[in-house]
Amino acid sequence: MVATEFHVTDAFLDPYGIPTVQVTREPAKEKFQSLLDQLRQQGLIAAIRSATDGLTIKVFQKPQIKPSLRTINLGLFLATVTTVFFAGYYLWTTGLFGSQVLQQQLITIIDPTANPYLKAGLFTGGLLSIIGLHEFGHKAAARHHKMDATLPYFVPGPPPIGTFGALISLKSPPANRDQLFDLGLSGPVIGFIVTIAIAALSVFIGTLPTASQATQLDAWNSTCAAQLGISSCFYNIDFGLIARQPLILIIISQTTSMIRPGVLLDSQLFFAAQIGALLTFLNIVPAWQLDGGHISRAVFGPGGHRVASVIGLALLFLAGYYPFGLLVLAFMFFSRRGFAGVEPLDDISPVSNSRKLLYIFAIVMLILTFAYSPF
Repeated sequence: MVATEFHVTDAFLDPYGIPTVQVTREPAKEKFQSLLDQLRQQGLIAAIRSATDGLTIKVFQKPQIKPSLRTINLGLFLATVTTVFFAGYYLWTTGLFGSQVLQQQLITIIDPTANPYLKAGLFTGGLLSIIGLHEFGHKAAARHHKMDATLPYFVPGPPPIGTFGALISLKSPPANRDQLFDLGLSGPVIGFIVTIAIAALSVFIGTLPTASQATQLDAWNSTCAAQLGISSCFYNIDFGLIARQPLILIIISQTTSMIRPGVLLDSQLFFAAQIGALLTFLNIVPAWQLDGGHISRAVFGPGGHRVASVIGLALLFLAGYYPFGLLVLAFMFFSRRGFAGVEPLDDISPVSNSRKLLYIFAIVMLILTFAYSPF
């Protein structure tokens, strides 16, 4: 089968008994993909690497993949819906300030008839839409490129967020760097778009206070800010949440303020958008096997990926995300692969020029979602 796509110069079994074929050096991306399609029908797989006198192709038996237990995915999803809903209820009744008295005073002014369960559901829908569609972006890319991947595993967590996100497990390697790039970029792009939509929606369903409400809100804000020792307690389009804002949310807030001047953002949806921007930033950081690491590995190869990982980890620590940076370092250590990223079967063919241009968009997303750690 190799001879149908390449000019074979030698064939033998290597010291481990693996069929090895030497072929002449030539552009290999399309030909190797065609070879993989043929081998897949025979339950085989191959890898191609550069050699001193040409290219080397090794053929392997394709590993048997055990089907995933979808009941685990479903159970974790339902558990995460529960914890996120509880977090949303906590946010509406207690607020990020941790003061139920201050929060109830604010609710009495803005919307005393609001149903806390509906508000919790709003937060749950917003946040899980961002996380879920991010993961299904990865799943769609994997399916498009005929890679085996699990359904998302959602991870429940405590308030005020209610979740540690979600992940999918890749069961087969990407064929080439193009596929690795698509796998890494697909999730953050969709999550980024949904985050923008949720942030914009928080403005359009926000409250436009009456003159009387505005007077009461000013008095409440003065009391709240004095008690907490901050400049403002408002979740509004001028200040956003108390935590430092990523640039994309500042842009959205300032742009939509021209449409609805004076509006108080819906805090439940806007906080969901904040978390979405944070998760997008953490995922797009070009380190190890994060989404940004996959993208950098595809564009720069193994050497450039190691450099990008050092830069990405430095960015995490400088921005104050120490726990996440230490977690990535721990995974790197215990995986025993260090800075190594996901290795495609064809690691000699460069990523396409169009994807190199898209890498610029990945950097733009990193900049737009960057914010110093609010914790």
